Amino acid sequence: MAIPVNFKSYRKLKAVTGAVIFGYLHKDFHRKLRKKKSVLVKGGTYNFQPDSFLRMSQTAPVSVYGAANLFNISVCTASRLKLAAEKEKLLEVKKNFGDRTLNKRMVELCLKYNDMNNEIVYNRGGYRIQLIDSVFPLFLFVRRKKLKP
Repeated sequence: MAIPVNFKSYRKLKAVTGAVIFGYLHKDFHRKLRKKKSVLVKGGTYNFQPDSFLRMSQTAPVSVYGAANLFNISVCTASRLKLAAEKEKLLEVKKNFGDRTLNKRMVELCLKYNDMNNEIVYNRGGYRIQLIDSVFPLFLFVRRKKLKP
């Protein structure tokens, strides 16, 4: 897999790096989902076709914490790379929030004893738990051409 880079993109290295990281995780998520949905039918593997055709047009939940652990970078760096890629229109990011909570203090106490990294944010007139963002790459990976020795 490769991403086409031109002279203009060399100046935006952070955005390209963020797009590659989160684009790869998007592709990997749908690859694992398709593998889970494949079924053995009469000795052959049957892949569900509608999912493979719609795969490139669907968002995938990609966590900044997961990207940080996989690529051995800090969470802040992973978040900045994602924001740089979104700013340069290489990624489309959709923020996801939980249901509206009535008591912010009670939710803070519940999250204190929970292992998950959740943040409480004020959105649309109420406090909500911020969930994993959905990511959609606005570029296509291409096959890398073989280099001659």
